[in-house]
Amino acid sequence: MLSGGRSMSIRWLRIPERFALFLWLLFLAVILACGSSETATPGAATSSTGPTPRPRSTSTAPAPAPAPTMMPTKTPEADPKPAGTLNIGQKELGPYQGHPKLSGNPQIFLNQVISAENLVMHSAESSSEFLPMLAESWSLSDDNLSWTFKLRKGIQFHQGFGEMTAEDVLWSFDQIIESAKHPGSSDVARMWQHPDGSRETPDPYTIVLNTGVPAIDVLNRIRNPWAGSTWVASKKQSDELGEEESNNRTALTGPWVFSEAETAQFWKFQAVDSHWRKTPFFKELVLWDIPEESARVAGFQTGQLDTFTMSFDSIPTVEAVPGTEFMSVPGGGESHLGLYGSSYVGLGTDDQRPNFNPDLPWISPTDDVNSPEWEPARKVRQALAISIDREAIVSNLLRGFGKPGVMWGWLGNEDKLDPDMSWEFDPEKAKQLLDEAGYTGDKRFTLTLTPSIRGAPGEVEACEAVSQMWADIGIDVKLQNLPYSTLRPTLIARTYEGITCHATSPRVEPFLGYTNWWSHAANWYAGVEHPWLEENMPKATTLFDADERWAAQQEVGRFLFDNALDIGLYGFDVIWPLSSNVESWLDHIRLGDTRNINGMEWAKPR
Repeated sequence: MLSGGRSMSIRWLRIPERFALFLWLLFLAVILACGSSETATPGAATSSTGPTPRPRSTSTAPAPAPAPTMMPTKTPEADPKPAGTLNIGQKELGPYQGHPKLSGNPQIFLNQVISAENLVMHSAESSSEFLPMLAESWSLSDDNLSWTFKLRKGIQFHQGFGEMTAEDVLWSFDQIIESAKHPGSSDVARMWQHPDGSRETPDPYTIVLNTGVPAIDVLNRIRNPWAGSTWVASKKQSDELGEEESNNRTALTGPWVFSEAETAQFWKFQAVDSHWRKTPFFKELVLWDIPEESARVAGFQTGQLDTFTMSFDSIPTVEAVPGTEFMSVPGGGESHLGLYGSSYVGLGTDDQRPNFNPDLPWISPTDDVNSPEWEPARKVRQALAISIDREAIVSNLLRGFGKPGVMWGWLGNEDKLDPDMSWEFDPEKAKQLLDEAGYTGDKRFTLTLTPSIRGAPGEVEACEAVSQMWADIGIDVKLQNLPYSTLRPTLIARTYEGITCHATSPRVEPFLGYTNWWSHAANWYAGVEHPWLEENMPKATTLFDADERWAAQQEVGRFLFDNALDIGLYGFDVIWPLSSNVESWLDHIRLGDTRNINGMEWAKPR
């Protein structure tokens, strides 16, 4: 059934040398598992995204302007001494990395949910509510320019590198700004190194940040967890050991301390005794790198894994394992199509992007949206959008645990879009649009479609379905499957000339994702850059009045939709299976970015 969790003791391969035996056991289990016909039945629809098991509400209300804040944190409970091992199967780990300057994703996100901490954290009740984490309080000046953060005293870094102070915080953020891998480095710089701003540390536990211009999204970049957020590491460790060595064994502040790793095999962590926030119940946490869904399922069936990143079509097989229960969060993420090559900034200058290619059918040769030259590519983009049967994807691939999407960033705020803003499935009209754009025949043109493999439900399968739907209207689709660590550098360098199926966390408000579409976002962009967006997208980040901010966001949404510059696919729920070895910790999962599970310090063996 779909709800919480139960327990039984687990036997695990605790040393890397026995990993080959583990794979052999997984192979046997896959064979034994074939033929299972028992199927999970989704519960009654209780969330905005579909029939979600054990639902919990995620807020879809507008994020209020952050007021001066002093919020108490509960005193950690007196827990029994940590014992046992919690084993989690992941799609991709890569080598362990933890240094703020050198880490990329998936390492950033995995550290965020395990061993790293930030100034503020999402609550377990609402994605728009921030609670104190390393900062015990914060306040904002009347002119909306100066933020004062009061840090907790006595927070200790792992491995004996001393107490965390304001110096470590500012150093960590500066390292992220210098990073060639962090997706939000330019955004952090906009707030924490603004040319008209300033930073002061009146004492080791106080930071006064002047952002130069009003920035309502300051807390957004210093929240935990989020794959695009900051975190705090030890400056002393990096000074003494150097960046590379620190990157391989980073001293952080969270409830789990890094122990050891084998690339393409596992990351291992140990519980921090008497942690300031929450001492874990389990003594050891191990993430296992298992790219194949069938192998992760088999590991769960044989008792080798306590939970894992799971495709929804595995629910019937997983549900048949005795004692299995599920944790779920509705609206945990959203997927869209990134139309790469749509880089309309700097055309005809030295700043023109290398992937701007008007020979691609969805790319116009001009940035003038009112010109005749703009129209053919716009019609191609519209055809791509309306030839996708989103209801079928949600029903069949997501098993009802999701809902159709319109544009990236609007999940949960669709009611603020104009009524005509939706992509109605109409393959015949799509063919007509392609004919009008000059692409006729049974093989109209060829495009490359690449899923961003980052652990989201159905990310590969949905991309394959989109590929088939486009083939049905005469498009020759070259489906390209490759590791995200290989794809991402080509996106950042603006050299990729295809379309991606890309899943992200939901935004409380759309503008919190718009920074990924600015040309100054050196380490990430969502596929589209346009002069109109450059001028109008930043407006919302400076507006503390909710009505004014939403008006600015709606204007941007209208532009994106009318020109089909962003194509939403679907929003999805997040579901994690639990073995009978572990109790559910659903009430302690921090909302905001739940694409990967968090709060493992609250997981309790039974």
